[in-house]
Amino acid sequence: MASFSLRSQRTGQYKEFSLLELLKLLGDQVNDEIWLENGEDVYNLSSFREIGGGGDGGGHRENWSVEAPIQTAGQRTFYLQYSPATPLLLVILNGIVQIRNKDYNLEGKAVSFSFSLNAQDSLQFIYQF
Repeated sequence: MASFSLRSQRTGQYKEFSLLELLKLLGDQVNDEIWLENGEDVYNLSSFREIGGGGDGGGHRENWSVEAPIQTAGQRTFYLQYSPATPLLLVILNGIVQIRNKDYNLEGKAVSFSFSLNAQDSLQFIYQF
């Protein structure tokens, strides 16, 4: 299963998460659901299934990137290392998941905000390429 690590703001230590774990953290575990932005649809967390993972090491390999820009002060636009392959781009600003076309815009590798970030802002991008 695809996994990545996130750095704790409190301890500075990294912890590894699977995509399912992240969905559970962001979703409503009581009602077993996660809502898409603008209420487009609701999905059951219990219906999660890995696509193209295969435990035998063969087949499709998923490529994930986790990027955390060091310098954010005064910047509005950030350039990802890769172009996201799917619409799934998780943008987290100061621990809050941002909404595409509302909080930020994506054009190719460029992620743009309508405001400048401060030096204290924590920004992270998680996506598949």
